[in-house]
Amino acid sequence: MSSKEVRDRAIAKALRSHGRSLTSWARWRASDSNFSGHDANAFLVGVMFDRTVPWQRAWDAGAWLCTSIGDPNDVAAVWATLSKMDRTRLRGFLRYGYGGQAFHRHYKTFARLLPLAARHLLDLYGGDPRRIWNNQHDVNKVRDRLDEIPTIGPGLSRMAVLILARDYGRLGGKKAKRRLEPKPDVHVRRVFQRAGLVESGASGQAIIDVARSLAPDFPAVLDAPAWDIGRKWCRPTRPECPSCSLRSVCRKKGVKR
Repeated sequence: MSSKEVRDRAIAKALRSHGRSLTSWARWRASDSNFSGHDANAFLVGVMFDRTVPWQRAWDAGAWLCTSIGDPNDVAAVWATLSKMDRTRLRGFLRYGYGGQAFHRHYKTFARLLPLAARHLLDLYGGDPRRIWNNQHDVNKVRDRLDEIPTIGPGLSRMAVLILARDYGRLGGKKAKRRLEPKPDVHVRRVFQRAGLVESGASGQAIIDVARSLAPDFPAVLDAPAWDIGRKWCRPTRPECPSCSLRSVCRKKGVKR
């Protein structure tokens, strides 16, 4: 084993150790959780909104939207409403409907894309997101289905299948671990690059490949700790290296000393 491989494995071990210290949001649930129609809709809109905003706001806004225009007795109602709403009215709703605030900083983009996503869900799944993943153990198939939905894409689809398995026991729960991959977002990418696991400018696929190599039993196990470290300590500027869980093994590439 080369010195690089030894170092890379030490970094992966430190990431796993940090992951075990995280609170309940990153831990596996004990059993399957029931998914009501409202829960499924809120989950999917939360996934859609979970970009360039704090994740708590994204998921709260998703639940708020589904409560505002959905019907507890009709799972497809929220998508039917979004598919038919006039663009100007929808834009105004997304701009001010979240308690007088915007549902998302990119509300103009979502005013264009949400009707497309709604029609996709109505046409392919009858407006019920649970049909995307219920009775499915094929992670790749579910990830591809999510990826096809306008507003989601490959990164968020990877995050979504991880949450479905980890938090809701779907896709076989823990049996799906080997097929779950990290979402190479800005935080994960920055930590992987500075630690020297990938080169600067590496593709998202390169990050996934490294995770598969270092954690073949569960590639996505490196996701939550890298994201947490990137958000709290390994910041774009003025990283707090002395406080970081990787301080003893990180190569600190690109970090001014």
